[in-house]
Amino acid sequence: MMGAAFAPGENTAKRLNSLRFSIHYCLFRRFSVIRIARFVFVATLLFVFVVGAAIPVVAQEPLPPNTLEDVPAETAPEAVTISAGMAFSGGPLYDSGWVPLEPDESRTLTHNLGGNVDDYVVVMDYKDNDASGINQRYYGGADFGANPPPGADADDRVGAYWRSLTTSTITVYRRPEDTYADYVRIRIWMDAHPDYDSGWVSLSAGAAATTLNHNLSGDPDDYVVVMDYKTGGSSGINQRYYGGADFGAASFGGLREDERVGAYWRTLTSNTITLFRRAEDDYAPEVRVRIWVRPKPTYDSGWVTLSTNQAKTLYHSIGGNPENYVVDMQYRSSGGSGVNQRYYGGADFGADAPSGMNPDDRVGAYWRTLTDSSITVYRRPEDIYAPEVRIRIWHYWEPTLPDYDSGWVSLGAGASATTLTHNLGGSTDDYLVDMTYRSNSSGINRRYFGGADFGATSFGGGYEDERVGAYWRSLTNNTVTVYRRPEDDYAPEVRIRIWVMPKPDYDSGWVSVGAGASATMLTHNLGGDTGDYLVDMQYYSSGSGVNQRYYGGADFGAHPAPGADADDRVGAYWRTLTNSTITVYRRPDDIYAEKVRIRIWRMAQPNYDSDWIGMAQDESTSLEYELSGFPNAYFLTMWQKDTGSNGVNQRYYGGMDLGAKTGSEDARVGSYWRSLDGDSVTVYRRPEDPYADYGRVRIWDYSVKVYLPLLQR
Repeated sequence: MMGAAFAPGENTAKRLNSLRFSIHYCLFRRFSVIRIARFVFVATLLFVFVVGAAIPVVAQEPLPPNTLEDVPAETAPEAVTISAGMAFSGGPLYDSGWVPLEPDESRTLTHNLGGNVDDYVVVMDYKDNDASGINQRYYGGADFGANPPPGADADDRVGAYWRSLTTSTITVYRRPEDTYADYVRIRIWMDAHPDYDSGWVSLSAGAAATTLNHNLSGDPDDYVVVMDYKTGGSSGINQRYYGGADFGAASFGGLREDERVGAYWRTLTSNTITLFRRAEDDYAPEVRVRIWVRPKPTYDSGWVTLSTNQAKTLYHSIGGNPENYVVDMQYRSSGGSGVNQRYYGGADFGADAPSGMNPDDRVGAYWRTLTDSSITVYRRPEDIYAPEVRIRIWHYWEPTLPDYDSGWVSLGAGASATTLTHNLGGSTDDYLVDMTYRSNSSGINRRYFGGADFGATSFGGGYEDERVGAYWRSLTNNTVTVYRRPEDDYAPEVRIRIWVMPKPDYDSGWVSVGAGASATMLTHNLGGDTGDYLVDMQYYSSGSGVNQRYYGGADFGAHPAPGADADDRVGAYWRTLTNSTITVYRRPDDIYAEKVRIRIWRMAQPNYDSDWIGMAQDESTSLEYELSGFPNAYFLTMWQKDTGSNGVNQRYYGGMDLGAKTGSEDARVGSYWRSLDGDSVTVYRRPEDPYADYGRVRIWDYSVKVYLPLLQR
């Protein structure tokens, strides 16, 4: 492991090539344990011989001034922190998977998240083996009245709920005659920063409604409301009879027939929300409301009109895995309830129905039959609270096996370009293309990704004007072309993976950008935590089609590409990513990025997240994660963060040497990752770089999918 105590730069890497090759050969040929032990002993002596003596360090150049291209406006630097598990942003910190439940069965699930339980956001869904599929029918529990649905009886107790939430466990319960929750699934996010938090508010059963002032202003259509109950009894923090329920003759041996329990919220406005606890309730003596302003779900149905006793199928066409969706449903009525969740999931009134209603009226609405393209909503026959409903879906992508994997393809340096046939069909606008290199010296890597030309100081000056790295171009719905540059020794093998992606949370479309013009700021307004984002940038030109040639930027040396000149500044990059905007810049002499396209997806929690780590110039850092997986099944992203005005960025990602036109000629900037294996990866910041004060690596492992609870601290 190379850390701060010994951090050889790029010069040392060249000198270790033959040693690393020998180590790789030995391990991959599976020598016996004794032979490996002998080899390691000899290799250790050789290592001391090769690098034990002091290695001359090339004097560092001054930082390149931002005076000749793309000078970002000065902004206050973001704090170098993340908020893992932010609600309605990325994937959960705990996922129980689908847990089978028999009727009248409770089960305690262990999540062991720790921390403050008041920061938890719990989402519970059901799944049945019949037409309802993934659903929230009779969410929190309901007792049927005299007019039950087909196949059910009066007084049947249906639905399921969660209760007794602690820092280590949560209990789920399926009611005795339920047919909708053959399986339940609990997901938990930790989010200490809602835009509004009422705290625990005491409510008296059957008392006048309580109006809370949140004063968020803006558009309440951008709000996501989460309401929990708390009782001093065994239920603790819970959502028993969420939205309200009336007990029938079978509940509690008939001793509580017609009792009205649970609580609901209604009349959501830009400044207030109203709560009501029902007359005989004993589950919600305290209620807490949190509101998040989340303006950009992956899908928003808008307000959809529903007649009573009407089911309507809405087509969201997100794709991907619907088990990675988070669904929010709200009602709206023109009466006093406004935007509300009264009798959410459905309720049948008992003998003491609200004013204007009758015993056995069936009210509320629910969603069911969630698929990767549609969701069905239903309004119950006598309902007055949900003449309009609205569905929002947040999707987080979890990498799966790619739709196309070229495997490792050998390329000759400077040879003719190689065209790979994937035959995926469809639209290339739906493709996510990932390219990695493999070499004996750097292992699986992205050194000089997209291509770079060395200047006079790289590796002590012995490699000036060498053209290294590789890129992909000319993406069609049948083929993609890869090219390895003439003097490269980092990409003797390349690998292309392509995913046919679900709908992105943000898609800029193809945006025309002028070479060397002012940077273009794009507004995505996704909100949440940028650490949950996956950002993909592609170029388009009439000559190279959809491509990533000179991704992040490159300055040509003495041997420019055809049609270009020495010192031309080509390629494009993105920078200054926030939770509302991202900035793109096309370099002054570029011919490959006539149009650029930015797509952003929210992501499931990675199997490894380094968080933001400080990176010193000309220093490599080995990150160890102990995934013990198969690195060919890792999906890895690396971002840079500049404490100045570039913010989170991929400026000169993979590394480049500045030419005469850019300023500080021959300065070595950017950063890259290399030497990816099952348990570690190495990141390196180049000697004069000013854009990668911090680096962050995230890894998703799609090699094995075992349907067990996801538990992540």
